[in-house]
Amino acid sequence: MDNTGIINILPEFIANQIAAGEVVNRPASAAKELLENAVDAGSTEIELHTIDAGKTLIQVVDNGCGMNAGDARKCFLPHATSKLGTAEDLHHIRTMGFRGEALASIAAVAQVELHTRKKDNELGTRILIEGGKIISEDAFACPPGSCFMVKNLYFNTPARRQFLKSEEAEYRYVEEEFTRISLAHPEIRFSLYRNNQKVHFLEEGNLKKRIIQLMGKSFESRILKVSESLPDIQLGGYICSPDYSVKGRGKQYLFVNRRHVRHAGLSNAVEKAYEGLLPEGKAPAFFLFLDVPPESIDVNIHPAKTEIRFKDEKMLYGLMLSAVKHALGINQMRNVLDFESSQALPYSYRPAGYTPPVPGISLHDGYNPFTDSRPRQAGNEECLKKDGTSSALCTENAPKRMPASSQSEAYRQAYAENFALMQESMKAAPAPDQLCLDSFMENEAELADALKEDDRATLAAGSGTGAEGTRSGHKNGNEAGIRIFQIFNSYIVTPLRSGIAIIDQEAASERIIYNDYTSLKENVAHSQRTLFPQTVELSAADSELLQEMKSDLNAMGWSIEWLGGRSFMVNAMPAGVQESRVQELLENLISAYTQRLMHAKGSRMENIASALAQQIAIKRGTPLPEEELCYIASRLFSGNRPEISPSGKRTFRILSEKEIGGLFEAH
Repeated sequence: MDNTGIINILPEFIANQIAAGEVVNRPASAAKELLENAVDAGSTEIELHTIDAGKTLIQVVDNGCGMNAGDARKCFLPHATSKLGTAEDLHHIRTMGFRGEALASIAAVAQVELHTRKKDNELGTRILIEGGKIISEDAFACPPGSCFMVKNLYFNTPARRQFLKSEEAEYRYVEEEFTRISLAHPEIRFSLYRNNQKVHFLEEGNLKKRIIQLMGKSFESRILKVSESLPDIQLGGYICSPDYSVKGRGKQYLFVNRRHVRHAGLSNAVEKAYEGLLPEGKAPAFFLFLDVPPESIDVNIHPAKTEIRFKDEKMLYGLMLSAVKHALGINQMRNVLDFESSQALPYSYRPAGYTPPVPGISLHDGYNPFTDSRPRQAGNEECLKKDGTSSALCTENAPKRMPASSQSEAYRQAYAENFALMQESMKAAPAPDQLCLDSFMENEAELADALKEDDRATLAAGSGTGAEGTRSGHKNGNEAGIRIFQIFNSYIVTPLRSGIAIIDQEAASERIIYNDYTSLKENVAHSQRTLFPQTVELSAADSELLQEMKSDLNAMGWSIEWLGGRSFMVNAMPAGVQESRVQELLENLISAYTQRLMHAKGSRMENIASALAQQIAIKRGTPLPEEELCYIASRLFSGNRPEISPSGKRTFRILSEKEIGGLFEAH
């Protein structure tokens, strides 16, 4: 009989490192836990210092209640907390922390130094911990409150450290946690330092003041107050007017009992209230606070404490929906906004060397509205016959119009010729979308042939020679000369002899712009001077990020000067961008760049190029002339990775004749 057991009790230091993986998954998580402890300690002033985005140092200094020597030692033990005494207390949680896991988890994967003193004690306590073990403990002269220093995070788990992102990305996570906690507690003075440089200094005040301090002065005119209450339930805060919206949900802040949470249902209620007021693909920004009885919610779901369950979620959904609609209504925001679906073309796709045709004007100097209603040409009275028809002489002398097809010959030629280059570039593309690539390569040869044949047929028809012979040889019998066209003002369609190719114009233009910016061609950065210099005021976080991006943006056609503080002057911008949209464009650009920092890897130049391409790409719903359709397709397939946009969207689909026929088969 085998009595050898296979179940082992993990040593405490291993168990703590496993727990740290849930509680402290990056420097921002450690900063969040320390900031929440400082708030729970009753602090009125809190400072957060980071070096190397928290990988080298995270320091939180507060003027809260502090701890005596015994509590300072016990606070690093697993499940040690001052916020719970009995199981019943779990149903009445009002504090930010309560699980007693954070400090033990942080101490297990870092070198921690704590200075703390209660206000009534003359001396405080200093404790040094490394990898969960107390190295030293002694009396120490320090101000009242606590100072936690977390040094060399993950020094004993190097594999976890390797999975951290760049310093810029990790710092954005830290700053976001700082923003959430400081928004939840506007009555507390907060400061944030990065690499010994002050980034934020937030004076105590009300919520509106705190929003403006964090988001910038432009938000003063953007936010609308929300206030609604039921017995034991209060909803308050601010929403942003529909004219300010962003891609993604980075500016959506929902707090329940002052705890920042993520709840898809309640966020959806807010977005539903904006239905019909926002452009497609944009989300509203809001700062909403819900106060409910603690026993009606469950926050003990995940160590991060950002997930939450409600006893009556449907009632809260209705409350959020009606309150936001009411706020929009009293500010005359509902049913009065008209978002134009057609915007000015934000990016030029004119090919190199293309000269637009000179428009011609035909004047009838002999026309006299008081004697004859028919137009005449001076000195050529015989041009009109008695029956009102034109004579041969009139036709001979009339100004000749250039056929529309001839005007776009440069586009058509580039469109047809560039397909020959596509197969080679797609083969060389790293990690392409294989399904899309295979589908295209099956059709690429006949696609190029069909386009060239169509090109010849249409040009011949435009000049009036040889059209019939060319058309008769076309397998599809394309008598109308259709080669490329737009549907729904959003998609470019090219017929093939065996099917059709459908191109998403927004994703395609995004890929073209990105390729242009990353190739750094001399003719890429088309720039236009502003009529008057535009002054832009940003939030502290955005202004710091724009200073880092400024040199790269200037190389891409911008001319941005820092005026000091949070102010910038824009003297030039990429061609086609409206001056009235400079503030909005820069804010959206920074937001998109921040998202790429957090979720993607790449150089700063690549991330900026992707964010900028996403903002100024031709949007769906924009009607385009035929020559623009031709050239977009031409540029797409002659560049790198034409099958996918930088933001990950598929740029085109090919439907074969067999697939199309299958749509009409009997079932």
